[in-house]
Amino acid sequence: MIDNPLPDQLMLEMDYEYLSEQFYEHCKDKAIEIAKEFNVDESFYDLFTEWYTDLCLDSDEGYSLVNDKSLIDDWWDQELCKSGEITPFIS
Repeated sequence: MIDNPLPDQLMLEMDYEYLSEQFYEHCKDKAIEIAKEFNVDESFYDLFTEWYTDLCLDSDEGYSLVNDKSLIDDWWDQELCKSGEITPFIS
């Protein structure tokens, strides 16, 4: 009888998808936590979350990056200062 490798392959793909979803969800939660801690306007949460997730993917540290205001400042300098807004923080 010949073993069909397809079920194992499908299960492996589903495992990778699940881990990927977990990673993105954790990055999103962490980004919102950081944004709230440093009083970032809610309208910028999605943009910061996207930037933070990309940063985590590129980093060797993953989502264990240090929570400090410099993350918000780096994001603002790289991504949004071109938008015309003066600051991402709540006045």
